[in-house]
Amino acid sequence: MEHTTVSKSYFGLMRNRTLPMCVFPNVVLIVLGLFCIPGCRKDDEDPVTQTVLVVVDTVAVHPDEVADVDGNIYSTTVIGSQRWMAENLRTVHYSNGDPIPYVPSGTQWANLSTGAWSIYDSDASYDVFYGKLYNWYTVSDSRNVCPAGWHVPADADWMELEQTLGVPVSDLDLIGLRGAAANVGGQLKANLLWDSPNTGANDNSGFSAYPGGNRTVNGAFGSIGDIGYWWSASEQDIDLAWLRQLWWSSAGIYRASSSKEIGGSVRCVED
Repeated sequence: MEHTTVSKSYFGLMRNRTLPMCVFPNVVLIVLGLFCIPGCRKDDEDPVTQTVLVVVDTVAVHPDEVADVDGNIYSTTVIGSQRWMAENLRTVHYSNGDPIPYVPSGTQWANLSTGAWSIYDSDASYDVFYGKLYNWYTVSDSRNVCPAGWHVPADADWMELEQTLGVPVSDLDLIGLRGAAANVGGQLKANLLWDSPNTGANDNSGFSAYPGGNRTVNGAFGSIGDIGYWWSASEQDIDLAWLRQLWWSSAGIYRASSSKEIGGSVRCVED
């Protein structure tokens, strides 16, 4: 099959990909580039420089990838009947284009009751593998933090994934560690970036989970390398919402509830 390399510039970021010619553009973007070309005046042989504005409004995305509204492209994986992102979300806009506030201040973070994002330790180098940390008010917002056609998984979506990988039906509603005997956590964890022993990690599901840590209710950061936290869109009550945890020292997956104010990672699942 013939391939071509597609380069795109978006908000100052460059990404190169080799794509099959048969792929279809399923994301509309505006890409601006300034190029200088030589020209000549009629009365002078010296070259002059002209600036040409080039606008490209579509970007081809491979069928096994998905792009968010910011132009970030994510690999995906099929687990049972579900299609999941295989990377943590990195967007800073809801799917309708509205911005999600960036809140680096721990004091401000602790007092939020609206959507916000941050990066672990406010260090942009963490963004590539770990993505952003979002509070629950972001993931529950009706403007949808996920790409169009995708959503933040409900507690039931997580249970479907867990059952597919081997959590017994009788254990799905339990709180705490489940699925260790079937190495459910190990099937989800990547082989890199986890602290030793990274129990059971083989990433057989293609989910490629990294231990991105969290941001606590008082705005502090913790647990990177040891634990990954992923939100669900489901509330337990007015103060708490369900999430999932994977641990460096466990082969299972934890179902827990946590304060809506903490910052956790987000994986999206296709509608």
